[in-house]
Amino acid sequence: MRRTIHTSVILAVCLCASAFGAFAQETLSSFGKQYFKKYWMIESESPAYEVRHMGDTLEIVAPKGLTLWHKEQMKGNVVIEYDACVMDEGRPEDRLSDLNCFWMASDPKHPGNLKKRMAWRSGVFANSYSLQLYYVGFGGNHNTTTRFRRYDGDEVAIAEKEKRPAILKEYTDEAHLLKPNQWYHIRLESVNGRVTYTINGERLVDFRDARPLTEGWFGFRTTQSRTRIANFRYSCTPVEGQPRHIALHWIGDTPQTDTPNTWGVPFEQGSVQPHTLFSLTAKDSTLAHDFWPLAYWPDGSVKWGAFATVVPGGADSVALKIDFKRSGVQKGKKKKSEDSPFIINNSQFIITTGPLTAHINREGGSLFDSLVYKGTKVAGKARLICQTREKFFSNGGEKTFRQGSFESLVKSCDIERSDRVRTVVKVEGVHTDGRREWLPFVVRLYFYQGSEQVKMVHTLLYDGDAEKDFISALGVCFDVPLRDEVYNRHVAFTNIDGGVWSEPVQPLVGRRMLSLDRQDMQQVQMRGERVLSPESFNRQGQTLIREWAAWDGYRLSQLTADAFSVRKRATDDSPWIGTLSDHRGSGLAFIGDTQGGLAACLQEFWQSYPSTLEINGARSSVATMTLWLWSPEADVMDLRHYDKVAHGLNSSYEDVQEGLSTPYGIGRTSTLMLAPYIYKGKEEMSRLSATLTTEHQMACTPDYLHARRAFGVWSLPKYDTPLAKQIEKRLDDYIHYYQQAIEGHKWYGFWDYGDVMHAYDPARHSWRYDVGGFAWDNTELASNMWLWYMYLRTGRADIWQMAKAMSRHTSEVDVYHFGPNAGLGSRHNVSHWGCGAKEARVSQAAWNRFFYYLTGDERTGDLMTEVKDAEQKLYTLDPMRLAQPRSKYPSSAPARLRIGPDWLAYAGNWMTQWERTGDTKYRDMIVTGMKSICQMPKRIFQGPGVLGFDPATGVISYEGDTTIRNNNHLLSLMGGFEIVNEMNEMIHLPEWKDAWQEYTLNYSGGFTIPRLKAYAAYHGADPVAGEDAWRLFLRRDYPGVVSDLHTYTVEAPQVLSPLLENPGISTNAVATWSLDAIYLQEVWPK
Repeated sequence: MRRTIHTSVILAVCLCASAFGAFAQETLSSFGKQYFKKYWMIESESPAYEVRHMGDTLEIVAPKGLTLWHKEQMKGNVVIEYDACVMDEGRPEDRLSDLNCFWMASDPKHPGNLKKRMAWRSGVFANSYSLQLYYVGFGGNHNTTTRFRRYDGDEVAIAEKEKRPAILKEYTDEAHLLKPNQWYHIRLESVNGRVTYTINGERLVDFRDARPLTEGWFGFRTTQSRTRIANFRYSCTPVEGQPRHIALHWIGDTPQTDTPNTWGVPFEQGSVQPHTLFSLTAKDSTLAHDFWPLAYWPDGSVKWGAFATVVPGGADSVALKIDFKRSGVQKGKKKKSEDSPFIINNSQFIITTGPLTAHINREGGSLFDSLVYKGTKVAGKARLICQTREKFFSNGGEKTFRQGSFESLVKSCDIERSDRVRTVVKVEGVHTDGRREWLPFVVRLYFYQGSEQVKMVHTLLYDGDAEKDFISALGVCFDVPLRDEVYNRHVAFTNIDGGVWSEPVQPLVGRRMLSLDRQDMQQVQMRGERVLSPESFNRQGQTLIREWAAWDGYRLSQLTADAFSVRKRATDDSPWIGTLSDHRGSGLAFIGDTQGGLAACLQEFWQSYPSTLEINGARSSVATMTLWLWSPEADVMDLRHYDKVAHGLNSSYEDVQEGLSTPYGIGRTSTLMLAPYIYKGKEEMSRLSATLTTEHQMACTPDYLHARRAFGVWSLPKYDTPLAKQIEKRLDDYIHYYQQAIEGHKWYGFWDYGDVMHAYDPARHSWRYDVGGFAWDNTELASNMWLWYMYLRTGRADIWQMAKAMSRHTSEVDVYHFGPNAGLGSRHNVSHWGCGAKEARVSQAAWNRFFYYLTGDERTGDLMTEVKDAEQKLYTLDPMRLAQPRSKYPSSAPARLRIGPDWLAYAGNWMTQWERTGDTKYRDMIVTGMKSICQMPKRIFQGPGVLGFDPATGVISYEGDTTIRNNNHLLSLMGGFEIVNEMNEMIHLPEWKDAWQEYTLNYSGGFTIPRLKAYAAYHGADPVAGEDAWRLFLRRDYPGVVSDLHTYTVEAPQVLSPLLENPGISTNAVATWSLDAIYLQEVWPK
């Protein structure tokens, strides 16, 4: 007989809307008799249950299975809290067991009506397998287990136990079982795919659901017990979609002057359209800005957008607001011609930013003809210069050299983009001496409305013969008009610590002092104030001015990473005299007078040595300032392969092949900043240096990027368990170790900066810089992705710099941009281009997406466009021509490849081109390949590795032994895993996702890849795979076992300078372990 007993009534108000538009409010429990039936319903296996109302506490006596369902359907992100207790006071109905709960429960056959089949379920526990829900049984099975499961609503599981959902988390220790008569505070969360169960402050379940349940009912579940429940409340908020307000911040220090900047922002699919309107504010001011799409979702909405503005000095952050009400195609007014930031005047572009006007010739030898600041010309004829030593054989057969001098010749000049704020001019050309044209270049000039700064991104492309074309100097040169007396002219350089070296061209100092009205003119001069004309002084003063030395040339030379010198000379035919030497120059040079001047900065100056800043003609009416990217004082640029013979794959891990160790087609990109400036003393010069020498970057917060799943699946730093803390420490330790390695081993230089070494040699206390394939890393096993994901999750400026430098290097130096190997890159070697393995895995767009989408950098966009059709190279260059020749592995297909790293690299290229342009031809190439793979007997495992491929259609085929199984680790370790994570969000092909799930679950190659098992666990809700992932990750013979990173300092006489050492370190292991850790922490935390 059922009885209902109550002692008091407490009113509760239900405020969670069944369908929400805004945030729903918290709901309080209603366990009093008067309101109980309004908010609760009971599903019981036995009609003899009892419900007793005791104020705001409900006591339930359940002879058999019983579920107390809350009638309100919960939607979105749900948080549920309540207090509960299992009574055990010796009564007949008491049993210490089963403090259980269901949440987000729904019936797949009747999604909006849980009550529809409640009579059929009738409280029988097995019948609950017909529901989709999350379940925790705390103290179940007679208080022997605490378990978490996710039910999928498969009714087959009711009768067939083997079909029942897996136990995703289980505890059997006493600490995690019931105690009699103890109250427990329980908190359930289902928020943005993260499902947690917390009891008395301890989180027992932390589950990431690949297919999260976003609506359903709560049920308090028990059986054969007397339980009490009180203080029930819950809240519902919308599943986190695209927020309207987005906070942006500087990476690193806040610039103190107005700073032009461009950055990228990811958006949820469907939320932002190409003509959506935005507002930007900083320091309570609305900022004029540009917006344009960088990438699109398949539905045509914006996936990544770029913003450009000038950020006020001192503004720590910028607030971006999306105007959803005015989203959609806007019928805007046409821009008036007089509002345009540029005009075309005959053969010139004239760009005006307000304070600054640039005259840019569309042909000829100069990048721009002049820069005019507030009516004063501060720079003219910007040009590229190159000096060479060409080796040739004389008639007698002797090697001789002849000098060459080349200057830029513009082949094309176009306005690449121009909007309300930002104008980009793209200049392309070659270097010429009037007879020969070579060394193509691409230069972009960036102008922002209201800003006086000009950014120049310079790319050099090498098309010479490395055996005879030796570059001896390479620079960017500017004319700087000078108007004042020589003693009113100033030259300045700065170092990386903010120190300034500055001198007047004619220092007013000697045996006598020059004064006027009792003022020391040297002090006036050094403050940057104008000294009056010579006629203002008496005869003695005029004599002093006439006889004191004036200096015509200045040089700051950074020929190594650790030292620079400053020298000057009186005439171009006079010797250089030394003034000082110091550690590292900032790259800033200035020449000007009291009417105007030019400050120019070569960023990453000392890191890219040998570099020099040079000023000549300081005494004349037009000085020249040259920023030498390769100093004329250094040895010539020798791009020949490091040896005349190959050293063998087995002996030195080297794969040198005849004719392929060539630099023909590689590139190098540098960034320069220009600004008009009038010298105002050293303090102001130091501030200017801080502004121009650092490439300031605005960015979204890690939390925002993580919530958007920008670049796939990765974790924010996690410190909630001792193991998580250890993992985070190891991740940080690896970054610190490589920062120390870069500095300690001096991984700097024009062609080297940004790359890291592959493997260590503890016997020599050195990396294997001279051992074949163990030297420069060249992106092996996704070292660049390691750095980018570490930046994304932390937002750290030091990691940003590492990742940016590596991307600049690996995308230019390690890759061929034209020529026979165009679209491919070189495997790791002593020479960056030395290995004969020219492969798409090194040049793939996957590496460059990070920098491009975070900054909108046009040069990086070029690089991704270059590889969009890189698969066409397979007609002429088979990646497996040596390892698996056609003679032994025949194929009737026109080309051959491996699924990974080859096809996945191409698929990443195609995905990037598709999302950037909307061209579905590239999507179709991916889909064709996916379907081809799925049709093979062993799908992704089809062996022995090399498959047939038709670059015209994208069809993959296999004609070999179908029983052979391939377990190639490079399939996923060269960025393939991360690309598939993103690709699967863009393309929904069930058979492909099933094949990939099979691969991740059953991979058994020789290289440990725990994140594959973690993927299988996450997408298959498979706790066995999850445990396997952690077992692989933590096992002792895995290179990154979680413990303190064992390092020590090696000192003299073993090394020249103290070095931090870990004898077993390898970049392969570090990158792989870090990427595993970052992924595991997100999808299957332990």
